[in-house]
Amino acid sequence: MNEIDEGRVAAQRMPPHVADAIEKIILRSMNEGVITLECSGDIYTVNPAALRILGFREEELKGRKFAEVFLNDAANDKFTDLFVNAVYHGVTTTYGEALFKRPDGQTVDLSVATSFLEIDECRPGFETVIAVFRDITAFKNLERTRQRAVDHLSHELKTPLSIIAASVEMLKKDETSGTSRQNNFARIERNLNRLHNMQQLVEEILHPPTFRPRSFDVAATVGGILKEIAGEAVHRSVRLTPRIGPLATDLLDPDFLQIVLRTLVKNAIEHTPDGGEALISIENAQSGILLKVKDEGVGIPISDQEFVFEAFHHMVETDDYSSKRPYDFDAGGKGLELLRLKTLSQTGHFDITFESSRCRYIPTSRDHCPGRIADCPHIHSVEDCKESGGATFTALFRGRDR
Repeated sequence: MNEIDEGRVAAQRMPPHVADAIEKIILRSMNEGVITLECSGDIYTVNPAALRILGFREEELKGRKFAEVFLNDAANDKFTDLFVNAVYHGVTTTYGEALFKRPDGQTVDLSVATSFLEIDECRPGFETVIAVFRDITAFKNLERTRQRAVDHLSHELKTPLSIIAASVEMLKKDETSGTSRQNNFARIERNLNRLHNMQQLVEEILHPPTFRPRSFDVAATVGGILKEIAGEAVHRSVRLTPRIGPLATDLLDPDFLQIVLRTLVKNAIEHTPDGGEALISIENAQSGILLKVKDEGVGIPISDQEFVFEAFHHMVETDDYSSKRPYDFDAGGKGLELLRLKTLSQTGHFDITFESSRCRYIPTSRDHCPGRIADCPHIHSVEDCKESGGATFTALFRGRDR
């Protein structure tokens, strides 16, 4: 008797309630989604991973007809075909890839395998169908992200260099008026500064500064930083609402705090439409000092969340991308600022995390927010916008020793 036969015999001897309990524990602990279909076409088993990956609640799937739930959206034809081939043609799949559009409009990449359970046969040649699938969105996005990063870097370098080159050519001709020469020099200076800032960010990523916690007036420091940001973003209508509690400041380096706060507030403003709000809080926590920056903006698509802290990853289609002014809505940018935070956090003195839900009215990176709450055709008030999406970035400062 081989090991498989021995396992089957052991399973047959096991009390049914024990076998059921083990099955439920295994299904609950799996990272892969599992769906089983009875021969009637009813969905019998749905594990928590399947609900999380596909974006459903249990009552929306379990006990319902597969066709009623999944066959109404042509975007999911490849996914449903894997089930249909098993149900009607007896053809199973050891590995297949399919896009799946969730009820919230976001799309995930899946790898799917289908097979039959050799039990409960309802009619000749047909048994219960089981599908096991994995979310491979991050893996599939990696190659796409690499190409987008190259495109992005090319754009970031090409634009200022082209402007500088054109301005120099005009100056070389020496046929322009004094005012024109001044304008050309101003353009050169602006774009040299743009390249210089990029170089500074890269240098800090490669060589992070030393963390030096010391006592300082946190409320005054944070208030001063937010006042400066408000002045720099005066062309935007995003309200900044701070909440600062009493703090043990010996866990904070004011220079690190300024970098983290500036980066996260700038990011919040650029992802919040005019008329929205960013909430900034800093308070003592059990394991350190907690800084939170919460925006009620557009949120981050699931497909981009894996790459938020990677440089040169922009969350719009490459053809739609453009670098706008700092603090502009959907300003683009290089992504170096968030990569800098990730690098600084790896020095061991703070953790940086985030959570986000994408606005349900613009679920993918191909969809666009008008940039002003009053111009959104889907909502009737600011509260509607607040409830539709947003992101919260959290920095937990733990001090010198971890």
